[in-house]
Amino acid sequence: MRTKFFAALGAAALLAGCAYDMEHAYAGAAWDGDRPEVDELDGPGVEILDRWLAETREGRAIVTIGFRDAAEGEVSEDVAHRANIWFRRYADSDHDMRITDEEIRIALVAAGGRYLR
Repeated sequence: MRTKFFAALGAAALLAGCAYDMEHAYAGAAWDGDRPEVDELDGPGVEILDRWLAETREGRAIVTIGFRDAAEGEVSEDVAHRANIWFRRYADSDHDMRITDEEIRIALVAAGGRYLR
């Protein structure tokens, strides 16, 4: 009987912790869709960016929307390195430490498409 009581008490505590409080809803501007679409990237990191990130619409969306520091199209060297690493890991679907043209195209559409809808 005691075991059932403590199990019920634990379950109630767990469910109470999962309750959604409308007062603490996210209200930031990062994801509200008001970011401008950037046609050209600028800054010292552009030379470091992988071509598919710098030269495609989907790649520019990944960099500018996915990395807050590049929201206005200004890409630092740090952002470029982080974007390259993130995209290479994301695109390498078979985890062989190489990305093929097919993997790059699929990843650009999948990742960039989320932002361009």
